Amino acid sequence: MGGFTFYTAVSLRVAHKVLGDSGEFGFVTQIVTDRLNLIGTVAVVLLLAHLLSHWQVFTSRRRRILMGTWLILAITLAQLYHVHNLIDALLDFELRRVPDRAAFEAVHDRYELIATVQWLCAVIHLAMMLTHERVNSVSNDNRN
Repeated sequence: MGGFTFYTAVSLRVAHKVLGDSGEFGFVTQIVTDRLNLIGTVAVVLLLAHLLSHWQVFTSRRRRILMGTWLILAITLAQLYHVHNLIDALLDFELRRVPDRAAFEAVHDRYELIATVQWLCAVIHLAMMLTHERVNSVSNDNRN
């Protein structure tokens, strides 16, 4: 989530300012998003480990939300890998050009939409992890 946020908020803007709309930056993006997807895989595995190791301390409502957002994170990550491969097939790496710009834009827009949904779910998941209400604290509050 942090890498994606920094990349979209800072790196992309700087690259477009330096390189303009030459299209060259798309080939850098291809490599960077490969790395972001790999980091995303590690993050999804770690989030599942966290969820499972803390399962008993979360309220049932919080479990459902965390499990739901985790599932969306995992599904969107799989979709990002798939769409990334579709984008790669539309690039001519040897000549550093995009032969079919319209097809590329359509698939690229799909990638951005999936990444945005993933980012939003990650924000919700993180908020639920950081502000969680524990089962024991609920029981103690009810006694007071």
